[in-house]
Amino acid sequence: MVREEIEKLVAASCSHAYQETDFAGLIEELSDIMPLPPDINPQALKQLKPDEIAEKLTQYSEQLYEQREQEIGSNDMRIVERLVMLRAIDGLWKDHLTAMDHLRQQAGLYAARQIDPIVAYKKEGHAFYESLVAGIQHNVVYTIYKVSIQKREAPAQKQSQRVAVPAGKKVGRNEPCPCGSGKKYKHCCGR
Repeated sequence: MVREEIEKLVAASCSHAYQETDFAGLIEELSDIMPLPPDINPQALKQLKPDEIAEKLTQYSEQLYEQREQEIGSNDMRIVERLVMLRAIDGLWKDHLTAMDHLRQQAGLYAARQIDPIVAYKKEGHAFYESLVAGIQHNVVYTIYKVSIQKREAPAQKQSQRVAVPAGKKVGRNEPCPCGSGKKYKHCCGR
């Protein structure tokens, strides 16, 4: 995903007329994704062709990713990846479903304009899906280098104090609980 995003940014910044290249904008956009070293700057990028820029940036991003993985551990990095991906999908999926529902509700308007509503729904639905996938990729790429995982000790679980009831004596459901909590037996130890 990072490679694809870098290639898109380089392609957008480096137009066909190479003189119109916006290296400062490219560096600014890339710094939103990941921390950049001082040797990746507009002057250094001016010396390279667009495909060389994309390759250099991709190599650096992979190096940085491997470094992060070594710092936090392979298993924890997989957890971070899953959490970032799920968070991106969760937020955008809700919006996608809402947009698809609105599109379904507008199907009658297409019929009034002499447009086949099923064809229009499929065409626009596909465009919405493509937008969803692009949005997920964008969110993951712009988040993955900025998050980490923190391990916390699990709070000690409260040990419920159970009091033994003398054998042969049955506690009624509405009687006070013998553990001394002050609650009725049915709401405390009688559960």
